[in-house]
Amino acid sequence: MAGIAILGAGIFATEEHLPALVANKANIKAIYSRSTATASTLVDAANKLGVAGVELYADDTPGKTLDDLLQRDDIAAVVIVLPITVQPHIIRRCLAAGKHVLSEKPVAQDVHTARQLIDDYNKDYRDKGLIFSVAEQFRFLRELEMARQWVVTEKAIGDITQLHLRIWRNQAPGGKYYETPWRKVPEYQGGFLLDGGVHQTAMLRYVSGQEVVETHGYARQVAPHLPPLDTVNAGISLSGGGTGTFSMSFASTRRATELVIIGSKGSFHLTDGPEGGYALTLDLLSGEKRQEVIKTNGVDLEIAAFLEAVRAGKAQSRSGPEEALNDLAIIESLCQGGGKVNNY
Repeated sequence: MAGIAILGAGIFATEEHLPALVANKANIKAIYSRSTATASTLVDAANKLGVAGVELYADDTPGKTLDDLLQRDDIAAVVIVLPITVQPHIIRRCLAAGKHVLSEKPVAQDVHTARQLIDDYNKDYRDKGLIFSVAEQFRFLRELEMARQWVVTEKAIGDITQLHLRIWRNQAPGGKYYETPWRKVPEYQGGFLLDGGVHQTAMLRYVSGQEVVETHGYARQVAPHLPPLDTVNAGISLSGGGTGTFSMSFASTRRATELVIIGSKGSFHLTDGPEGGYALTLDLLSGEKRQEVIKTNGVDLEIAAFLEAVRAGKAQSRSGPEEALNDLAIIESLCQGGGKVNNY
């Protein structure tokens, strides 16, 4: 089995990626972080999960830097879980070293940077058989696969005429993700609207099977501790001719999770499940009604897909960087007040 290295030793690498790699029996060879102190915490976590022999790499350890790690022939692939603005440069270094890449979302901090990265990958590395995937777990959730089956494959609700998404959260000071230094003072557009919002645009696009082609709305900062923006309310236009609304806030005193898609033959509704996951409802004009409550771990599933892609030499299209770019393009349009969405 191909050797894997984890680049980054923060919260998500520790709580999600490492356990998912272990659960999928990945051959974890090395862990890298900018400092020995942070890298050692993830190495210790790997040891506690029964993974022995993981080597530590850090910028402050001579002979054990990222360049040294990338020179190892027994490491074929990397999982990159680093700050948003750092990742494009590291992705390029890994591809240049001949490594397959799974990088955390978003694909980059803005559409321009993402396009350059993807164009470079397509020009220099795709034909060499190197895989570049983006870790967007929402496209692997079984509950969203079922939703897409109803809406896109079966076309049970007919032609989509309206789509409405509401995602309201309260990202309070003291939360583990808020207290991440690079998130507290973001050097990228949108703050949590970008970091968390790409999950929601991925869900919208995946379940509907359509692109958002234009937005018009208002983005602002409500909470003083959530710069530069934390709330957006907008109208959207879909590639299939339907219209709708997009409301997302990380400074809301009321929680909401709701995706409503209205079609010519009925409607689809998604909300939080009673014990996590999502509750799905299909109501058709014919009188048919379906209800499902499903909870899966998308990170486990996306890691499984990446490991299989490395083994088979072919990535799934839903992991492709182009998909992640189109998620990002919607957020960028919303953060800028609207206009045509710069889809890839």
